[in-house]
Amino acid sequence: MSMISRMTGTLMLLGVLAGCAMPASIVPGSTTADELQKRLGQPTDKRANPAGGEFWEYAYGPFGTETWLFGVDRGQMVRSAEQLLTLKQLYRVVPGVSTEAQVRELLGKPRKITRFREEVAWEWRVDMSPNTGQFVVRFDQKGVATGINVLVDISSDSRDKDQK
Repeated sequence: MSMISRMTGTLMLLGVLAGCAMPASIVPGSTTADELQKRLGQPTDKRANPAGGEFWEYAYGPFGTETWLFGVDRGQMVRSAEQLLTLKQLYRVVPGVSTEAQVRELLGKPRKITRFREEVAWEWRVDMSPNTGQFVVRFDQKGVATGINVLVDISSDSRDKDQK
């Protein structure tokens, strides 16, 4: 393995680890919106909260496996923090029922969108310990989920690391 490859891999790993650690430092009820933005940077998306205030989304793609959603109230205080890419959230996507808007709200911004002739596929990288993988939702032309796929990245299996 070349020195540049090792350095690039190390830097990517450090970036992913730093991204995973930072959301944990946000404490609902005591972290302000200004502090949130100073610690995590610009959100990947902001949307209105029907109950008031906003939701700020931080998607750690394309290589990260987390998307965090923070509820910010009208007084600019963080009131909630939720990791969206969990098995519980993934199982809430229902083919034939869930719409693009509902899936976007459930899982956050997809890391990749692929358009086919008859459908569109949205993809998220997810933690499937001990592996990582891709969670794919396919949508028809009306924007309704037609199916889901879970693709396990077997190269990330911890057993492979033990054998080298």
